Amino acid sequence: PSNGLRLSQKISTYFVEPPVPMSGVLVVHEGDAVKAYRVDAQPGEVPAVPAATEAQMRAAPVDGARRGESVGASGLPVVLLFAVLGGLILNLMPCVFPVLAMKAMSVMQAGGETAALNRRHALAYTAGVVLSFIAVAALLMGLRAGGKALGWGFQLQSPGFVFALSAVIFAMGLSLSGLAHFGSSWMGAGQRLAARPGMTGSFFTGVLAVIVASPCTAPFMAPALGFALAQPAAIALLVFAALGLGLALPFLLLGFLPRLAALLPRPGAWMETFKQLMAFPMYLTAVWLLWVLGGLTSRDGMALALFGLVLVALAMWLWGRSRGGMGQGLAIVVLVAAASLSLHPTLREAGPASASSVSNWEPYSDARFDQLRAEGRSVFVDFTADWCLTCKLNE
Repeated sequence: PSNGLRLSQKISTYFVEPPVPMSGVLVVHEGDAVKAYRVDAQPGEVPAVPAATEAQMRAAPVDGARRGESVGASGLPVVLLFAVLGGLILNLMPCVFPVLAMKAMSVMQAGGETAALNRRHALAYTAGVVLSFIAVAALLMGLRAGGKALGWGFQLQSPGFVFALSAVIFAMGLSLSGLAHFGSSWMGAGQRLAARPGMTGSFFTGVLAVIVASPCTAPFMAPALGFALAQPAAIALLVFAALGLGLALPFLLLGFLPRLAALLPRPGAWMETFKQLMAFPMYLTAVWLLWVLGGLTSRDGMALALFGLVLVALAMWLWGRSRGGMGQGLAIVVLVAAASLSLHPTLREAGPASASSVSNWEPYSDARFDQLRAEGRSVFVDFTADWCLTCKLNE
């Protein structure tokens, strides 16, 4: 028709069979509006389509598009629901559990506080989670707009970031073990919740929960993330905010429904034992991050990271034994030295991907892929990441 839209695609030389019926989804971006149409194409002669003006194309889409349904505002509530559910289930993932256990302890210890103060802590934690998700989404969309092929958890592709995260997790484990209460205020633990730093602690506990959640994905997250990254910025940020709301929802409900908090165990001496026990999942998480770092760099990179963790332990030991003055100053110097290792070339340049232990696998390269396609050979690409716990479980 004169008011239609024609799409043409040359047949790839990779396929030697005659054309077959093709179906799919055509996504059309018109400003901030996004519409998707189901397309069912049959092989055969294609009639000529006269040139149409932009107004005509908007006024009357092609016949196949008329049979489709718009994926716009009508489908957004469902995606937001999936996002909230995905964030809620994310609380059960192994990478998130240790941080949430510490947050649960702080809630139990704060049981004697006023309802208003508990609500403020819940809102501060929720703000930390939601704003962190939005920040990750904004950074991700900015990098993708610059041509980067990135997705959820992209920051764990940076060796320096992985080292920094392993150092933070290791320091938290040492703090839980009682080596030093270094940074306990911003982690939101202990009776400091009643003071102003405790509110800041609730916020940054939410930030930390998002950081450690990045290696995991939960059911319902994949469709929500896939939808978000194909949408305009406003809708994408809204979906990521819904993911954050789902992750923060349990503690948000505890803050606004005191009866739920009454179901938690009463505070007591057992909490100190439980706190020390929670150090071991932190150590295991640090070990796993070092394994990821070794895959990104080399044995030298892993050794350098281990040296950095020793410096972190030394800094915390000095801090715990000091009451101020020169001892704590020396601890800060050692901690700065550990942090500076993230700028070392060994931890800034990712090493080459290694081939699988199976003999007929080889590292991926565009040139090799194009060569095999030109030869008419089938190629299976194993696209995964060591840091993706869900990927490793599926494998």
